[in-house]
Amino acid sequence: MIAKGGRMFVGMSAAGALVALPFTLYAAAGFTGLALFFVFVFRDPRRTIGDGIVAPADGRVREIDEQKGLVSTYLALRNVHVTRAPADGTVTRKERAHGKHSPAFSRSTEHNERLEISLMTRHGEVSIVEMTGAIARRIVPYIDVGQKLAKGDRMSLIRFGSRVDIYLPPESLRILVKKGDRLKGGITRIAEDRNGGLE
Repeated sequence: MIAKGGRMFVGMSAAGALVALPFTLYAAAGFTGLALFFVFVFRDPRRTIGDGIVAPADGRVREIDEQKGLVSTYLALRNVHVTRAPADGTVTRKERAHGKHSPAFSRSTEHNERLEISLMTRHGEVSIVEMTGAIARRIVPYIDVGQKLAKGDRMSLIRFGSRVDIYLPPESLRILVKKGDRLKGGITRIAEDRNGGLE
């Protein structure tokens, strides 16, 4: 399945291959290769949603801050770039902030273009900050303020490399992952209720 917001890249590359085919095999092969690349980058696989509070995105944990309830994830080009709701909740905020396009792994990423989403869950407010990278230039949101989301529902597509920070309420949730861990959006359990309950 190809993610909404990435399908046009696949379609345009495939169309380019068809148009070029009668004239030159080299160009047709190039467009075909580009289409296959976009199919890989914008893939949106079906997933069985995990227990507890789940990761909002694929990638490697780049930073943990227990006091802030922060889990920061770096998404490489090879990762799935569809983000998912970490818990059941209602969207209370969706704000896009314009900014720079520094590499997603750099310290200056906080000043990059980003999409900030807040969810009101039974654990309290959970905030997700999705940031573009040097190549990623746009985030395609799938959600609106007031919308109720089930855990694992798709929230957005971040085109190419990027970063996703999630801020969990530290008074009610305990972070389970550590720096360097690899996460799967919608699957990997990143936090649990301090009272021991599952989501």
